[in-house]
Amino acid sequence: MVAITNTTSLTFLKEAIDSTLTEAETRLEAFSDDNALKEELEHCATAFQQLRGICQVVELPAAALMSEEMALAARELLEKVSESRIQALGNAIVLLTRYFDYVQLKNRTLPSLLIGGINELRRAGGKPLIQESHFFSADLSRQRNPEAPDTEVSRDELAALSRRLRHMYQVGLVGILREQNPPTHLKLMARAMARLDKAAGPCGLSRFFWVGQAALMAMAADEMALTPARKALLSQYDRQLKKVVYDGGQALDENAPLLLLKESLYLVSLSAVQDGVIGQVKQVFDLKNAISDTELQRELSLMTGASGSVIRSVASAMRDEIGELKQTLDLASQGVADTNYEAVADSLSQLGSTLSMIGKDDDAAAIKDRSAQVRQWPADQSVETDAFHALVDDLLRVENVAANLERSLAPEDDVHKASNNTAISLYQLDEARMTVVGECRAGLALAKRSISSFMDNNWDAMHLSNLPGTFASIAGGLMFLELQRAKGVTEACHQYIRKQLIEGETAPTRENMETLADALTGVDYYLESMEEQKPIGEGVLEVAEESMKALGYPVDKVA
Repeated sequence: MVAITNTTSLTFLKEAIDSTLTEAETRLEAFSDDNALKEELEHCATAFQQLRGICQVVELPAAALMSEEMALAARELLEKVSESRIQALGNAIVLLTRYFDYVQLKNRTLPSLLIGGINELRRAGGKPLIQESHFFSADLSRQRNPEAPDTEVSRDELAALSRRLRHMYQVGLVGILREQNPPTHLKLMARAMARLDKAAGPCGLSRFFWVGQAALMAMAADEMALTPARKALLSQYDRQLKKVVYDGGQALDENAPLLLLKESLYLVSLSAVQDGVIGQVKQVFDLKNAISDTELQRELSLMTGASGSVIRSVASAMRDEIGELKQTLDLASQGVADTNYEAVADSLSQLGSTLSMIGKDDDAAAIKDRSAQVRQWPADQSVETDAFHALVDDLLRVENVAANLERSLAPEDDVHKASNNTAISLYQLDEARMTVVGECRAGLALAKRSISSFMDNNWDAMHLSNLPGTFASIAGGLMFLELQRAKGVTEACHQYIRKQLIEGETAPTRENMETLADALTGVDYYLESMEEQKPIGEGVLEVAEESMKALGYPVDKVA
């Protein structure tokens, strides 16, 4: 069975979803201006509830939960108007809109991105907040391995030691709450937890001590973001240590709350570290999170930061400025006229300011230094000097910064791939790839026309004589695009056409020809989605592979 991804389904529903959220935002603003317009709010509640159903169908659990919270908030506003809740609901509409954009463009769901928005709605309604690990799952029945070593510390001695170790932990916690050198304070807290684990030996809290120190070490090693939820978790750790101090053996024999354990495991799963106690915990609980905390915070910043239109405007302005500079330098290299390098320096300085604004400080410093040098150049500056070539290299680097800025908002498809060659323009590389996509689609269209003529003319193989060369061109293009799976399908099609249609002695059935068309159409649809920058996933390629398997020419699996 072919799996249709949530991204694929979302592509078809995106326009309707955007329209629903835009209308809901307009109606909420109308209600905010005049609280008597309750029918506007009723419409919002209904729209959010319908949106929840759509999110469940396309398997976006975080969006479904947020839509449900939005519907509840809208209904509760009908009974009691609250400005804070209206504001939270408006923020939720904006955030959910951006989340749908993110899922479609980046081809990943990351439910954690909506935790903050969901909690803002719940906080405004006076409800308990959901955990950061709400959408995370782990088998909490598993026991620690290796087991806690036997201790030489008696329970009486442990009472005094636990008090001292809790104080060590609290010193670190105070530093965290004051945001003073978090990594060092986290290491101090981890040491306190590890010491207590060793002193307590096998006991009910043993697993908590083990997982807790792994979470603390992970936060320190990866320099994880210290969000309010994570600071609250560290405070919950302290409450467990407080029980040990005041209740002694009774507290040690109890198990820590499972939610506390789950939240700790979630943090461990976000760590890039694979050895030590972190690695042990990951192995025992089979933690295989596909994203690190650094990536998660970057994606959250991307989704909640400047809107796509603003970023695209900045990138477009940079691209235009660079284009004018390149044209000026091109004229200079041809010796057409003397060049006003002071104006060039001004443009470089402006580019440097733009780079600083978007946080590219190293690139900004380099381009500003270059601006100062260029300002001293005479009008007849030689274009054969190393300094002139260095200026061209700097412009290429800045152009690629702009390209990567636009790529951060572009679909993660097979056109906008990274390049290991930093001496090439990413814009030109993307244009080249898009040209190849067009050529491949043209080749597929020609192949389908040839096959249609073959069928309409009583299976006359003469109409297929041009296909070997056509498929060779398509294969070359797909190889350039690094689309090995699509290339495998077209090669299987080529083999079938050559052996069964051109060299074969018996005429094929109409059903076989339709199956062949299914395979070619699947590859064409995939390439079309690349042209339109609306990823549909590899489900269509799976359909194409199944079609060729049905014809007896299975596609080799890509390693």
